[in-house]
Amino acid sequence: MIKAAFEVLGQQQIRGIAVALRGERNLNSDRRIQTLYASHPIPNSGGLKAAMTILRVARAMKRDELLLCLISGGASAMLPSPPPGISLEEEQQLTRDLLRSKATIHETNTVRRHISTMKGGRLVEQCKAATILSLIVSDVPGNHLTDIASGLTVEDPTTFLDAVDVLKHYNLWDKTPYRIKKYLNQGVHGRIPETPKPGTAGFRRVRNIIIADNIIACTAARQCLKSNGIEAKILATAAEMQARQMGRLLASLALGQKESEKTVGPQAIIIGGETTVDVKGKGKGGRNQETVLWATEGIGGLEGTVVCALGTDGIDGNSNAAGAVADGKTANRAKRKRLNVNEYLALNDSYRFFKSLNDGLITGRTGTNVGDLYLMVSL
Repeated sequence: MIKAAFEVLGQQQIRGIAVALRGERNLNSDRRIQTLYASHPIPNSGGLKAAMTILRVARAMKRDELLLCLISGGASAMLPSPPPGISLEEEQQLTRDLLRSKATIHETNTVRRHISTMKGGRLVEQCKAATILSLIVSDVPGNHLTDIASGLTVEDPTTFLDAVDVLKHYNLWDKTPYRIKKYLNQGVHGRIPETPKPGTAGFRRVRNIIIADNIIACTAARQCLKSNGIEAKILATAAEMQARQMGRLLASLALGQKESEKTVGPQAIIIGGETTVDVKGKGKGGRNQETVLWATEGIGGLEGTVVCALGTDGIDGNSNAAGAVADGKTANRAKRKRLNVNEYLALNDSYRFFKSLNDGLITGRTGTNVGDLYLMVSL
């Protein structure tokens, strides 16, 4: 995104900050850009430094300048900016608890927006630039701007009370660090200003434009399948459900495809979106590998059936896989290797299950995240 921006802006007077994942090599050789490194999904001190640097630059901007924000998914974790009185360690603890819960991305980011000095539009509040232009790569089902990077340059329709309700709903309130609870309660009672709400005057100078999303990825998948002689339909591009539900849905679609008398030639169904996992075990894996594991027995014995789930960023959970693939023979292959599907599901250990079968998808980091893809192919 930075490279493309430079091609357009040329030798304009620019000062900027790039925030990359820890471990990424520095692809930027332009001295006008400072590269800082952060972590995901748990924020770290590198991300805190990056957030503070961005805020310092934004606050120093003049009224005749342009703030160009190149935003992609992951920035919610990579730019921690807790308000005074809340530590990074406390934000890390709350992030872990939210990730282990069944909270949706919208619910998780509702909380994040209300313990941040940047998110929920607060970045705009602190910047005097004449124009703020955000070019956004969306990793959120439905492209809800408030949830992509927790809405750095977007008005926030949610409240402190909504954030408290999320934590109480998922039984996290009692284990939430005391100083975070105190801060949220102060917000609920009006002792701390709310995030800027829709209609706030200062946002008339802001333009938020989505330049890539899950729809584009699903369309590309359909075109790729079609070029290989497989007719494909996009069922949805904003699906949100549990990984086990998605796995069972893919298996049901496969069964329906095989039983249909109208099916002529290879067929495929594409679903875009993002699933969640109720993590109870200490295994290795992620939502995409878990989705395929839930589908494995359901498609057992179906000749010519393949199910696949992958993250477009090439990363799935705490593993180095993008996802996994299974076909009608996977369940029997697993049994011959004495791999018990239910045991691996209980441990949330989908990575090791598919690694044992050499069915994990290892792509490496792609550099772009527009959500996940789920495929059911019937040959």
